[in-house]
Amino acid sequence: MHRRTALAALACLANTAVQAQARAHGVGKPFRFGVTDVFLHDGAIHLWQAFLQAQLGLPVQIIQKSSYQEALEALRSDEMEAAWICGYPYVVARSFVRLCAQPGWHGQPWYQSYLITSASRTQAHSLVDLKGDVFAFDDPLSNSGYVVPVVALRSLNETPQRFFRGTFYTYSLHKVVEAVGSGLADSGTVDGYIWEVLQLRRSAAALKTRIVAKSRRYGFPPVVTRKNLDFGLHFQLQKALLDARKSAEGRMLLSSLDLENFLLPQESWFEGIGELAEILDGTHPPIPLREIYETA
Repeated sequence: MHRRTALAALACLANTAVQAQARAHGVGKPFRFGVTDVFLHDGAIHLWQAFLQAQLGLPVQIIQKSSYQEALEALRSDEMEAAWICGYPYVVARSFVRLCAQPGWHGQPWYQSYLITSASRTQAHSLVDLKGDVFAFDDPLSNSGYVVPVVALRSLNETPQRFFRGTFYTYSLHKVVEAVGSGLADSGTVDGYIWEVLQLRRSAAALKTRIVAKSRRYGFPPVVTRKNLDFGLHFQLQKALLDARKSAEGRMLLSSLDLENFLLPQESWFEGIGELAEILDGTHPPIPLREIYETA
């Protein structure tokens, strides 16, 4: 067969597959993709929509949730087909969601939780130095923004209520940085990816903060689908994400998020978060602080 004819045949087969998938999902029914505060700006939402619509051949609705709990409830109740969530919500929701793709930050599936404080507070070098602070958490289901420091306090036989003078939730990793940068909080906990990108973009709030300690590496927040989603649609989304660098829409999306690519996820990448979850629910004994924060 002539090469041009063969390529045309392959394109026709691909289009046929996409059309069949659209029929299976329901003609005209939007593919609903959930996002939370992992995103750095609203523009990324439109880029997600343009990319997914081009790749899935379906209308796409982006649903923004204000907390991880809301995102999980939407997946459990079939309100959304897929979502980009944090690693800890994935671990606690394994019974009804499955891994689809892993964003690659610097091409790797890992990130760290950072303890941060004011840039002028140069004497704080570990979690212990933050005792008595007003402390900003992100979300009760955030690994970097809640679970890591709370499990670390277990190592000191402490709780947030006893250790800190006061605590509050921002329900946004960016707002944790803003709270610390503005002095509303003395210190806080944030996803290292978010803090590094804000620093790269010369965020005024981020420039007023410094890192106190970095955690060990954990699985980067993954893209998941609900388990009862049609396998064909799951794999179509997965292929679209893994091939994101091959399309203009995909490259624009990755660039806006300061990510290099999407990776095929592995369960083993979330073993560290699984251990933290067991410590949090009391089924695993506390581990030494030095095994949680590399520089604590």
